[in-house]
Amino acid sequence: MSDTAGIALLSVYDKTGITDFARELAGLGWQLYASGGTAKALEEAGVSARDVTELVGGSAILGHRVVTLSREISAGLLADKASQDDLSELAELKLPLIDLVCVDMYPLEEAAAKSGATNQDVIAQTDIGGPTMLRSAAKGRRIVLSHASQRQPVLEWLKAGKPDEAAFLEELAARAEYEVARYVLASARFLNGTAVNGSIARLANPTKYGENPQQTPAAFYADNRVAADPLGVDQFEHVQGMERSFINMTDVDRLLQTVTHIAAGFERNFAKVPFIAVGVKHGNACGAAVAETAVEAVQKMLMGDTRAIFGGVVMVNAEIDKAVAEALMHYAMEGDRPRLLDGVIGASVTPEALELLSRNKLRVVVNPALAKLDAKSLDTSRRPRPVRGGTLEQPNYDFVIDLKADYMQRHGEVSDQQKRDLVLGWAVGSTSNSNTISLVKDGQLIGNGVGQQDRVGAGQLALTRTTNAMPELSEEGDNLILKITLDKKKLAGATAYSDSFFPFPDGPELLAKAGIRAILTSSGSVGDEAVIETLSKHGVGILMVPDKIGRGFYMH
Repeated sequence: MSDTAGIALLSVYDKTGITDFARELAGLGWQLYASGGTAKALEEAGVSARDVTELVGGSAILGHRVVTLSREISAGLLADKASQDDLSELAELKLPLIDLVCVDMYPLEEAAAKSGATNQDVIAQTDIGGPTMLRSAAKGRRIVLSHASQRQPVLEWLKAGKPDEAAFLEELAARAEYEVARYVLASARFLNGTAVNGSIARLANPTKYGENPQQTPAAFYADNRVAADPLGVDQFEHVQGMERSFINMTDVDRLLQTVTHIAAGFERNFAKVPFIAVGVKHGNACGAAVAETAVEAVQKMLMGDTRAIFGGVVMVNAEIDKAVAEALMHYAMEGDRPRLLDGVIGASVTPEALELLSRNKLRVVVNPALAKLDAKSLDTSRRPRPVRGGTLEQPNYDFVIDLKADYMQRHGEVSDQQKRDLVLGWAVGSTSNSNTISLVKDGQLIGNGVGQQDRVGAGQLALTRTTNAMPELSEEGDNLILKITLDKKKLAGATAYSDSFFPFPDGPELLAKAGIRAILTSSGSVGDEAVIETLSKHGVGILMVPDKIGRGFYMH
């Protein structure tokens, strides 16, 4: 094993597993140096290691804040192994060439993330020697371990005789630079708040292409390590079917926005999170429902817009069992032809359901956190949005409507069922591309008019989406007449959510004439009084939240 022998420097904050790693290195013939607490941990475990102070010409100083930060260690890491001059100079100085560094850093990110963190708290956890050693080892193309997950792979690589050494060392160097970069960014953010910004992530999932085949290469990057978000897209397990695509993962993100807002809205207003099923196409909900069982929620969701759900992605906050899978594939379908979906996402999946879904080569993705949704499940991280030449950033939309709050204005009567429907409509509409009007009846989204330039157009589109009947086109002189037949019974007594105020009575009157009997919108328009008067004339109950408090624009 002489060809694997070298000098290793170990200095870690998190001592988990370090003694086993050191013991295996020693067994491979490595000479070990260790600093401070690492040296003590190795000694207690019976692993022989020399104190790093032997390399720096003296003991630790400044209360042990300066130990490895020295020219001697830097020289041992930066010396060019291929340079005889460098090696001769090290020999004259009686300094060893350091071949391996295993270092992690003080928990600065955790310290900065704590509520009420002070400058002194963060300074105490700001590592200088660790980043210096990592960057020196990366530059010197040493074996540099910057994360505990690398220890076993490095041992296996050493035992295998260092195959593809140059590429392996470059991979380790890149990871070390990454770890230092994210560490320094966390410090900068703490010191200067929103005046400093940036993002850094590692490859989590390459994709075949982006939104279109010509947009290559494309990939999903993530770093969900500190205060890990259990609902982060990187936390979802791909169980079967085609690999997740770029669009598929954007759909997961949009589904999470909608499903978590439904859960938060129902917990806030009705003290219980129901079974939820949401289907999206191009990020916007084309079906959404709440019910007492997962199967019923799925069935109602599918019937909200039977045409748009074709090729959609579905998320449920429950296990996908055989009954749910049967509903997804065959409910309300004619004959034996299964429903075409792009994917289904749930808390878990049973073997029977998986077998059924596999017949249609359906993507299946799971995350147990979906079964535990509540008001705390909302994403509260800041949301970046790239624009040409820079990045916009804002707090996430984490407002939760409270129908009992003092800010609510109430006009006319709104039944308990209508309140439940309005909360569902709010959750869907405020997470759909604005301008949006969402129509809900009996716990089922029946029409979602999204992405319109005016509110009348959003209302017209929402009404159009309530029917699966094909429009009729006829000619009348120089004009083309487009006739759309709406189901009067389906719309009777339904509710509508508008993601901002109605500037004029025309939009609300259109909805009222179609059968809508309760509306949740915002106030703040000079036309509020006329809107209220018009809706009251039609017997429509109105709930209004001030636009500055509860406007629901999303992906504007």
